[in-house]
Amino acid sequence: MAHEIFNNISISGIACAVPSKIENNMDYVDKLGIEEVQKFIKTVGVESKRLVSDKQTTSDLCFVAAHELIKKKQIDKDSIDALIFLTQTPDYILPATAHVLHKRLQLSKDCLAFDINLGCSGYVYGLYIASSMLQGKNLKKVLFLAGEAPYANPEREVKSKMLFGDAGSATLIEKGDSDIKCLLKANGEGYTAIIVPGGSNRNPIQDVDKYHKSIKSQMDGPEVFEFTITDVPRAFKEFFKIYGGNIEDYDYCIFHQANLFMLKHIAKKIKLPLDKMPISMDIYGNTSSATIPLGIADLCERQNVPDRLNLITSGFGIGLSWGVVSFEINKEDVLPIIITDDYFKEAF
Repeated sequence: MAHEIFNNISISGIACAVPSKIENNMDYVDKLGIEEVQKFIKTVGVESKRLVSDKQTTSDLCFVAAHELIKKKQIDKDSIDALIFLTQTPDYILPATAHVLHKRLQLSKDCLAFDINLGCSGYVYGLYIASSMLQGKNLKKVLFLAGEAPYANPEREVKSKMLFGDAGSATLIEKGDSDIKCLLKANGEGYTAIIVPGGSNRNPIQDVDKYHKSIKSQMDGPEVFEFTITDVPRAFKEFFKIYGGNIEDYDYCIFHQANLFMLKHIAKKIKLPLDKMPISMDIYGNTSSATIPLGIADLCERQNVPDRLNLITSGFGIGLSWGVVSFEINKEDVLPIIITDDYFKEAF
């Protein structure tokens, strides 16, 4: 069973970066009508989001977040033992984008680097992987980068454009005096529930004219909704059965920001007061693997939170995959959200 408590592991820093461009969903009134747009905003919960410029990618946002985190925390770059980059929008098919970031951040040759291909559950999965790596004797610091900035596909449906925003995050996980509790799940039977069917070896693109349609994301909305409101609450129940305690023990529950209507269903099932369920999707949209760290940073900016935050988090989505992870973090270790339009000029 994929559950573990990692002792003497701390999350000692979180930084997030978003682009400067803001797109308001009221801009879609001409396409959908005022009633449909207002219904979307009320139900889904997204009023606006941030979108990258033409030359920006996910790695650009994550680089800025990581660079600022290293600077703020005054981290010796040679002390970083591993770099993990988690996204479904890498810079290239190959090499792994982690190695591009390794170069840009000027990390040591003794620092290992690799990519993880995962979406909305990615942050909780990444924390598990990073914490596992730190259980050994030699690794002491892991820099975990996660984010998403999908290619602006003209074939994308309007409501998909209204939902998704772009963001990057950097999280420093290291040996310390805290604990991280994890429970992870997967169900490959649902692999087609959210899928981009074309563009890789199983279904290569042979007709350039059909390119955009081939890499269009497809989602079975009812299946994803049913999975989320059923399996995620069960995971919380199992988490508390394994580790003890209950939802009341935590200052806040930070969910992956998928859909407000969906999150309210989960909150009701796990008896979570809505004032303990911060929402960041209203101004940032669904940013996939970045929603949890972005939600923490947004919470610290909007509310007067305790100096030491006791958080429980949950990510869920593509795969199907989901998980629950709890940890503590100092408010001062959560950087203000960075706005940037920087990009890797060497790539051009």
